[in-house]
Amino acid sequence: MRSVAGFALTTASVFLAVVAILIGAPALFYITTGLIATIGACHLQSYLAVRWLRLERIAPDTVRVGDLVTIETMCWSETKIRRPLVAVIDHMPPRLTGGTVTPSLPIAPAYDIPIRSQYQFRPQKRGRYRWSGLTVMGADALGLITKRKDYPTETAEMVVLPAPIPVSIELPSAMGWGLSEAESGHNRGAGIEPWGIRDYAPGDSLRAIHWRSTAKTGRLLVKEFETGSHAKAAFVLQRTKGSDVGTGPMTSLDVMCGHALFITDAMLRQGAQVSFLGIDEGTGYSSHHERLAEVALSLAGITADTTETLAEQIAKASQELSPGSILFLMQAVVDESLPDAVKQLSARGIQTVALLYDPFALAAEHDHRAPANRTRVREGRRAEFAAANLLNVERLRAAGAVPIIMPVEIAHA
Repeated sequence: MRSVAGFALTTASVFLAVVAILIGAPALFYITTGLIATIGACHLQSYLAVRWLRLERIAPDTVRVGDLVTIETMCWSETKIRRPLVAVIDHMPPRLTGGTVTPSLPIAPAYDIPIRSQYQFRPQKRGRYRWSGLTVMGADALGLITKRKDYPTETAEMVVLPAPIPVSIELPSAMGWGLSEAESGHNRGAGIEPWGIRDYAPGDSLRAIHWRSTAKTGRLLVKEFETGSHAKAAFVLQRTKGSDVGTGPMTSLDVMCGHALFITDAMLRQGAQVSFLGIDEGTGYSSHHERLAEVALSLAGITADTTETLAEQIAKASQELSPGSILFLMQAVVDESLPDAVKQLSARGIQTVALLYDPFALAAEHDHRAPANRTRVREGRRAEFAAANLLNVERLRAAGAVPIIMPVEIAHA
């Protein structure tokens, strides 16, 4: 709007100056000449306002989806000139912010003194992000003319961790790992073998506080104990090209990551060892909170970019599983060769749980048709999904797996 106003005022002044010359009106000519000179001064001031600056960005290395993130920018003036207020605009990836960025506060750069500003946003999608560059936007004292200038900066790197998505699934009691059996609290168990020492977290028992380490470090530390459980669980997420369904911040792979993180937390509380085949081969030998952080970091960067099918991923990575392990398969697109891979796992004494996701539910969420048509299409796609997967479910069950169709309302959580 300022640029339009400045252009309109400049055009009108030039027009009046030409008219004054044509009709021989000296007074009008002097007035328009003074107005043109004022506009020229405004252009010069706005030009100088955004020149000879140095900028820096301060961003956190790791955040989580949905958290309120604050990013600071620092601006120095490299010349001793007085400047009006300027605004600093960051070149952030649109996929990261989803349009939720608050405007940064205007600042007046000073010579050799860093002036700070900040903006906030809530990351919408997990992933690893890199970006650089800042834009400075300044105007003259009258607010008529606006200028912009881009400045290079060091590349910022940020990892957005997935947020755990609560899920309630019932597993056969024979497997011994129903989620309803997950213990509350942060200690591994009431065993007598020490596991390690970590920072206190809300819910920890005061009896577990390690007073000597607390006094030495000045931080409240607690002891963890080994429960004696040797249970092992592994996850395989479908990462074949074309299997990540959806266009919004919560695609099928994002939902899988959120559910996997939630289930991992529940199992680690029980003392189980959890690994992610082909992604993170850790076996849970670190503390509960450390291992959960490792899993979240691993899940943050995965994408559906492999040419291997889900069955091939299992065959490639499952050799490290021992008999008695539990393998969670997370699938959105039917893999015809998966039942055969499950049979091989069953023959080795590995129990398989197949978590099946509706690939059309998330796609329908981003359908821009009229509500009535969208509802009709969604219901049709759900019926198509149920029909297409009925045979797949029976084949998986016959192969020895426990197939569970994830409810649509959970996928939308």
